[in-house]
This record gives sequence, structure tokens and C-alpha cells, in this order.
Amino acid sequence: MNEEVVVSLIKDLTAKLSAVAEEFSGRVDRAETNEPSAPAPAAPDNLSHVKRLIAERRSRRRFLPAELFHEPAWDMLLALYVANEESQTMNVKGLVACADAPVTTSQRWIEHLAKLRLVTRVVDTVDRRRVEVSLSQTGIEAIEAYLAAHR
Repeated sequence: MNEEVVVSLIKDLTAKLSAVAEEFSGRVDRAETNEPSAPAPAAPDNLSHVKRLIAERRSRRRFLPAELFHEPAWDMLLALYVANEESQTMNVKGLVACADAPVTTSQRWIEHLAKLRLVTRVVDTVDRRRVEVSLSQTGIEAIEAYLAAHR
């Protein structure tokens, strides 16, 4: 690849990342000004529904290129919902594996999800090098509202 092509790709990527950062900044501002919504009533089969969604998302990769369906934030939110419902803890490393994305990309998404108050992060009390990630109450309510709307 020649230098001009690389420079052009970097400029394009920088512009796209700036647009994403701007969008998330706006969402954070809107989230801070909005009152929390009433929690959606929990359906008893939400866990199985989310597990089906995860399985369906993974099965698409057998038939079509994986990059067509790359949504690390959504994959992480679904995995965190399952972990929450099963009373399991999830650390950043496990969450990155669920996202099927590069570590740095996943970490950026975790940061954005935290800014949007959809997830919380807590340093592991046993191994202070690890950070546990979980859905916030806002995140749980958002996922359950989505599930209720898509029944």
C-alpha cells in the first residue's frame, strides 16, 4: 500500500471516529437530562429469548461474512444481560471475548456504554488487575423494554 492510500485511510477513519464520538457525546447529554423510564415488567422467558438472540447472531456467521453483522456493543449488552440473569460476574476479558472484536475496540465500547450509564465497572476486590462489568439498572430496563417491544 502506498503512503497516499494509507494517509487517505487514516483521514477517513479519523472522520468516522469523530462522528461516532460526537454521536455518543450527544447521547450522554440526552441521557443525563432525561428522567429514568419506568422499568418494563420482566417476562419470565427473557433469558431464553436473549440466549436465542445470541445463538441466532452467531449462526449468521456460518452463512455470511461476519463483518456484515459486527455490533460489539450489542453483543456485550446481550452477554451482560445473560450474566445478570444467571447471577454471574463478567470481567472485561470475558466481555471482550463475547464481543468478537479486537480488545481495543471492545474497551472503547465498554467506555461508551459506561458513559451512557448502561453498564457499571467495578475493580475486582480479589484481583485488582481485573475489572468486573455489569449492566446498570438503566441497562437492564433498556434491554427488557427492547425485549418487550419485540415479542
